[in-house]
Amino acid sequence: MEGFLNLNKPKGPSSFQVVDAVRKILGVKKAGHAGTLDPHATGVLVVGLGKATKLIPFVSDLEKEYIATIRLGLSTDTLDGEGEVMARKEVPPLTREEIAETLSEFIGEIEQVPPPFSAVRVEGERLYELARDGIRVHTKPKKVFIHEIELLEAHEDRLVIRSVVSKGTYIRALARDLAVRLGTLGIVENLVRTRVGHFTIENALSPDDPALSRSVLPPDHGLAHFPPVHLTPSGASAFKRGNRVSTAGIKERPPKVKAFENVRVYGPEGDFIGVGSWRPAGLQPRRVYR
Repeated sequence: MEGFLNLNKPKGPSSFQVVDAVRKILGVKKAGHAGTLDPHATGVLVVGLGKATKLIPFVSDLEKEYIATIRLGLSTDTLDGEGEVMARKEVPPLTREEIAETLSEFIGEIEQVPPPFSAVRVEGERLYELARDGIRVHTKPKKVFIHEIELLEAHEDRLVIRSVVSKGTYIRALARDLAVRLGTLGIVENLVRTRVGHFTIENALSPDDPALSRSVLPPDHGLAHFPPVHLTPSGASAFKRGNRVSTAGIKERPPKVKAFENVRVYGPEGDFIGVGSWRPAGLQPRRVYR
């Protein structure tokens, strides 16, 4: 069994626990996910099975959409409702226009300091492991990209926002930084990931759904965001050996493919054989799927 599952992670278990449970249910040796969701968060968790785990990095790079409920006026050590309250601060009167204008300041490339309870590694150890031992590490800001952000609801001490963000973006950090710019403190009270690229929550299954084994998507479904390229028999043979494929070995390609763009690669019979990088002189293998 190999391919991808689009799961709707419930609140409570970690992403690793969900993947491990699915692995045991389906009886597969290898499984992994394409982007961690915190235990308190719910929503889309893309899981790769079997040989499809080789393709997970290409899915992890996809943009992600979240709906977050932000509670203003307090801060916790985890920046969510599960942590210990560290400080409180009055929430100033805010209009929808003021909040929307402040949100717009986050669109584009920004810098974030990862939350202390996060999966970021410092000298080989996860920040959350160090935090649980009472060790707080000051990490350097990292650059992330906010594609879209909008205000859905505004109440006295709670906001609901929708955001579309790049890989590596922490919504808890976004809530913290937004609250500071609004003159107060803030945490994520509820978080739902509604999309990972083309994997949407509308099509996601519960991890204990009886139809799980019949719902595994083919490996190349995870790469639907890459244009397809079809090779001749000789081209496919060269690709499978890890060699660059000349233009003579390319049977069919989209009319517009950018230089160094990733593509889905298929053999002459339409069989998926891997991921390549398009070059002016042909195709360079990036991941041969065997």
